[in-house]
Amino acid sequence: MSNPLYALPAACEQTLRALARFPERTAFSWPGGSITYQGATDLIGRIQSVFMQLGFEPGTRVAFLTANRADTWCAGVAAQLARLPITWLHPLGSLDDQLFQLEDSEARMLVVDGASFRDRGGELASKATGLNTVFTVGPADYGTDLLAAVETAGSATPHCFAGPDDIATLNYTGGTTGKSKGALRYHREYAGFASAILADFEIPDPPRYLTVAPISHVAGTKVLPTLIRGGTVHMLKGFDPEAVFKTIERERINFTLFVPTMIYVMLDHPALDKTDLSSLELLLY
Repeated sequence: MSNPLYALPAACEQTLRALARFPERTAFSWPGGSITYQGATDLIGRIQSVFMQLGFEPGTRVAFLTANRADTWCAGVAAQLARLPITWLHPLGSLDDQLFQLEDSEARMLVVDGASFRDRGGELASKATGLNTVFTVGPADYGTDLLAAVETAGSATPHCFAGPDDIATLNYTGGTTGKSKGALRYHREYAGFASAILADFEIPDPPRYLTVAPISHVAGTKVLPTLIRGGTVHMLKGFDPEAVFKTIERERINFTLFVPTMIYVMLDHPALDKTDLSSLELLLY
């Protein structure tokens, strides 16, 4: 057992502290909308209230299948605050791979991005044997609409119940040597990731971070560091090089992460020489 006296605050608690510092700033922005730091705090509190009313035991696993969305990211924070470890299904994964992860992780709850994965979510909901609860973000013909449940729940202040010896995440490997394996990370281990990123990378101040790659994986590890530094996370749901160029220029993006194939496409794109990319300070790949 770790001594809580010497433990870092859980990452979900660090999120609440970061959001409290800059209530009026824009935390997340996406095509057609945005949410402030205070708005994100309120949303996390209301989602946590919905989750806790279900009466799940601490340690019950929650799986997410989502594109890059602020509300589903907030739902992940809410689950961890409620002592419910989370696991992200790969958005490009096959049905069999996603079903395996649900079963192997012993997930009892699934949260599905209804706009991007409504059909796949329905398949998972009907075939996964261990699920007790399915939420969809937006209406679907299965599960419960999480956004509607949040509206019904009313306002609620988020609170961190997670301790250092609770499981924070189950991160699944790529499966290159056989079946994908779930790596358990406890809050005592997970708590230091944002500090390590801020120490190791020259994150601009304030950061204007563009997420193109899935935040369910490595791109998501830069979200909390961005919020800690008082920046804004600009979200795109997929890789469209023209949308990326336009967003960098319009929002004066100074920080992003691409995979190499994205970089090659952009280097060959005719819009490259016509776009003002002078704001970009840090490109991770």
